[in-house]
Amino acid sequence: MSLSSADIAHLEAVLAQGKKPKVVFTDAAGQVAGRTGKVVALDPAGVDDFVQVAFGSDELSFSAAELRLPAPGEGARRAAAPRQRSTELTGPGLLPDDPAPKPKPVVSERKPVTEPETPAPAAEPAPVKKKIARPRTAAAKHPELQVVLTYEDGEWSVAATRGARAVVKGAKVTHTNALAMCQAAGSDEVGEVVSEVVEKIRSEAAEEAARLRRQLDEAEARLAELK
Repeated sequence: MSLSSADIAHLEAVLAQGKKPKVVFTDAAGQVAGRTGKVVALDPAGVDDFVQVAFGSDELSFSAAELRLPAPGEGARRAAAPRQRSTELTGPGLLPDDPAPKPKPVVSERKPVTEPETPAPAAEPAPVKKKIARPRTAAAKHPELQVVLTYEDGEWSVAATRGARAVVKGAKVTHTNALAMCQAAGSDEVGEVVSEVVEKIRSEAAEEAARLRRQLDEAEARLAELK
């Protein structure tokens, strides 16, 4: 199919009203076959390519064999509701020159914008205390047996431990036995310290004896007065 004389007369009438009728390219038009364009001018008295068609960003001249009027309902239909077409002229190939209807903007319900709340700073986790295992040394080991002789408040005492277990706790020791134990050590340093302790003991004992003698003399004097 191509443009007939009646089709060309129809296109002239539409162009006279200031409209641009729609046409479809036939297979003779080559690469643009099946596409549509709008007629912007006609010059039937001229050369073969007398129909000037605008399509896309191009505007070229074509012959009647390369064009045809679109069939009723042909072409991509719009998803929106059809517009009310003008009734001034009817017939195939008439297209309104009005711009396509703009899609109705979709109004979405917006919630009032509020400033985001500043999150409270997260509490820092408490530091985890790790118990560090210290290597055991020879000094940390308990001796198999330990005997300790102690002098305190004028008395001698002895304590003994076996490993980590106490065997003897503060057993009283006489002066004689304590001095014998110190002498058995065979240490000059121990002997010197023990000598100082013994001298102190003797001094305290002499003072105690003198005090007791005075008390005894006073008691005997009172007794003599009572006779």
